[in-house]
Order: sequence, then structure tokens, then C-alpha cells
Amino acid sequence: MTPSAPQAISDDPAAVVGAGPVGLIAALALARRGVRTLVLEAEAQQRIRPGSRAIVLALPTTHRIDTVLPGLGGRIRAAGIGVSGYDAFYEGRRIFLHRSEHGVLGRIARTDRLLTSLPQRVTEGFLYEACVREGVEFRWESPVSTMETGDGGVDLTLASGETISATYVIGADGARSAVRRAIGATMTGHTDDTPFIIVDVEAHPDGSTPLMPGHFYYREPRVDGRNVMHMPFQGGMRVDLQCTADDDADYLASPDGVRDWTSRIIDPWYGEHITWISTYRFHQVVADTYTDPHRRVLLAGEAAHLFAPWGGRGLNSGVLDATDAARAIAAALSAPSRATAHRAIGRCAAYRRAWGLRNRDVSSRALRIMRAPDRSTRLRRDLAARLAPACWPAAAWLANGPLQLPGPRLGSTDLY
Repeated sequence: MTPSAPQAISDDPAAVVGAGPVGLIAALALARRGVRTLVLEAEAQQRIRPGSRAIVLALPTTHRIDTVLPGLGGRIRAAGIGVSGYDAFYEGRRIFLHRSEHGVLGRIARTDRLLTSLPQRVTEGFLYEACVREGVEFRWESPVSTMETGDGGVDLTLASGETISATYVIGADGARSAVRRAIGATMTGHTDDTPFIIVDVEAHPDGSTPLMPGHFYYREPRVDGRNVMHMPFQGGMRVDLQCTADDDADYLASPDGVRDWTSRIIDPWYGEHITWISTYRFHQVVADTYTDPHRRVLLAGEAAHLFAPWGGRGLNSGVLDATDAARAIAAALSAPSRATAHRAIGRCAAYRRAWGLRNRDVSSRALRIMRAPDRSTRLRRDLAARLAPACWPAAAWLANGPLQLPGPRLGSTDLY
């Protein structure tokens, strides 16, 4: 058998498409492994994106960031707030209460918080500054138009007509990913048919907002039996409303509509201090492949998968996608043969796609429990609510329904 030819040495950089948090951690991870890295971003450097967006970073995620650049995950945690607890209600009756100062979880949270809540733009700021310090190159206002992969590398053609050559590419360019389209990957799954309205409000000037626990309300009477969640983040609070099939979603998402229902579920002050309103139909989809036939491209974050935001799976899994992709590319660049390099990329793509499918299934289960579209789920919810006062497992199952937070597993750091 003829041995595979050694990897050709190239002066071309590895390219990351997209300068959101997933693209930034991918670029930082590549640079920290000694790989020359170029980030291509379609928008301007001083772009202002509205809203808090992805607000929750789990402890394994900030620990992963620390493995890329020691101390960076800790600085991000320090910039956010730790959620003080979680309350769940069913038809107006409290069925679950947890405060972080109680028990083993409280002792852990005080020293190394389990969840950090802060606006996405703050996370991006930390990651961008670290990238600049590590010598990552940036090309702003440089949308990718087409991309071709081959045995020798990748050619990316920008909308301007310029072509850039790269050794490998990480596609972190979001839900409408040009990289995903270029490798012929398609999303598989379904779109939830019930819209959700997501709202940011300001932090109350009395200082109470950061100290509030997260809340989830099933069939809340104050908002006509809809489901509602609210959770603080550094500088404000997120409030989510699940519409019903017969709702006038346009009205509920209007300033007057938002003012009405937010004032009913939380202090009316918040209804007068709304900073962002967005309406979503959640997609539960995963790319059918995370790589191209030549094993020169890896997808990460929303270029690879889209989930409902409950449980923070989008950004948290995206960070793991990106850092695993950077490790695989560094291994491929130092591989003794193209066959070995292909295996490194292929293993990473298969591993991260398996996690994508798992997260899609878990997130879909959360939506099913929240919406209860079938009689069996409605009966299970009602039974758990009746048992909750005397049966903690029933209360915990119902409270964790919309979040589906994974339980700890010894020896595992990958929870997304």
C-alpha cells in the first residue's frame, strides 16, 4: 500500500467566518494553538446589534474558555451576575423554590457560580479584545459570497469579488450561514409553530433586579393561561411569553401589548422600561453534516444547529463546537498525512453533530413539556403539579421541564 502524501505546508491562514461569540472563541482557540487566523465578518466593526441575545453561560463553558486562555472565563463570569435561584409556578401556585445560598449547590455557586448571566455583547467584548492581543486578523464588512473546497485548501470569494485562500475554515456565520450553504449541508428537524415574544427590560433603580431568582410560570392566570419566564442578567432582565395558537402575536409584541402583559407578571415599572422586543418561532434543527467532502471546513454554533433558548444550548454548545473545531484543525495542520488530517476533521464533525442531535432532542422535549400538545403530556404535568408539594422529584421534574438542564456526570466536562 502506498503511504499517503504528507501535508503540504501553506502560508495561508485558517479562516473563521463570523465574528459573533462562537466565531471569536474559535479564532482565539486557533491563535492560541499557533495557527495564523483571519476572521471574516459581514457587518461593520462598530455594528450595534439590539438586545441582550444569548445571556446564559454555564460553568463548563466558562471553564472551556479558561482552557483556551487561562483567566478569561473567570473574567467573563465576574462581569456577569449569578442567578440567585429559581422558582416555578403552575396555574398560579408555586410548585418549586430553590435559592443558591441553600445546600451543596449554594456552596458551589458562591465560590464558582454554576450559571453566569450577562448580555452577549459583553461576552463578545472580552473575546474580541483577547483575539486582538493574540494577533488574530479581522476583515470587517467582508461577507462571503461563495466558497470552494479542495484537497489543497479553501477559496472564499467575498461579495466585493476578492478571493481569499485559507487552509481550513470554521463556519460560525449564524442561522443564514453562507458556509453551510457552500458545503451543501441542509438543516434537518422542525420549526415550532407557536411564536414566543422575547423582551429585555432595564434593571430597576432600587438594585433589586440582579438579586431576583429566575421564574417560570406554567399556565399563569395573570396572563390568561400563557407560559412566561423571566430571568435577570447584568444590566437588565429577560422576559419571555409563549403565545397560544389563537393569539394576536403582533399586538402582544407591540409596545402597548408588551407593556400590558409584562406589567401584569412583574412590577409595572418594568412595563415602562422596555429596551428590546423580538418575536421568534423556534427552530429545532441540526445540519446533516458539519464538514465538507474534502474535510477542510467545520461548522459551529448556529451555522450548525438552531435550538430554542431554554437551557442556553445555542451559545454554550457553540463554544464547545468552536473550541473542538480549533483543536481538530491544529491537529490536521500538524498531521503527517492528508489521511490523518481528514480523520481529525471527520472525528470532530461526527462528535459535535452527535451533540447537536442530542441537544435538539433535549430542547424539543423542553418545548413539548411547555406546550403539552398531547393528552399524555398534559396529564403528566397536571399529576406532577398535584404531587409537587409533597414529592420533590415531581416538583423538580416540572420545574426543569422548560430548561432540561443536564445533571452532573462524573468525569465529563461536555454538557452541551
